[in-house]
Amino acid sequence: MTDITVETLIQGGSYLAIFLLMIANGAISFPSSQVLYIIAGYFVARGDLALVPVAIIGSLGNMTGNIILYELARAYGRTFIARMKIFPVRELAKVGAAFERKGAWFIFVGKLLPAIKVFVPIPAGLGHMSRPLFTLIMFVGSFLWSLVFLSIGYFFGKSSNVFGNYAVILIIVAAVVLLLFYRYLNSEEITRAVEK
Repeated sequence: MTDITVETLIQGGSYLAIFLLMIANGAISFPSSQVLYIIAGYFVARGDLALVPVAIIGSLGNMTGNIILYELARAYGRTFIARMKIFPVRELAKVGAAFERKGAWFIFVGKLLPAIKVFVPIPAGLGHMSRPLFTLIMFVGSFLWSLVFLSIGYFFGKSSNVFGNYAVILIIVAAVVLLLFYRYLNSEEITRAVEK
């Protein structure tokens, strides 16, 4: 029996597979969008796929998954999200307080951060952020994200060397940005807001 991987799904399902996989990524952060886009970028380089349609279709799929998470948070509130155990209750309160202060900027920056981006629809939904604005931010953030990793796959292929040579740089950049993000979430301003 053949193993089903992101690569075989893209080979078999082309753009539809990318769209469906990115819906799942937007809703539950699986499969990895980085891996998917690097593999898709490799197929673009081979001429099997076209760059712009992959970026647009992947972004539409990711945006759709994000909208599902946003609507769940908007409809069922903090108690429902806390029951899902995605965030500890206190962290959920911090994220909500940060969203109240920074709004759209918080959502946009969060959408570009590894490990954080899947969660940004939650405070947006809890805060009843404007649906059109939320949708626009999710699409633009997803599109920018897709271009970075499609480019890696296009220029460097899908081999493990890509991850070996460039993962270190990506991890360092992501770690610095995440550190700043978490420092803000744990800042006096946010802590005071949560304790009110």
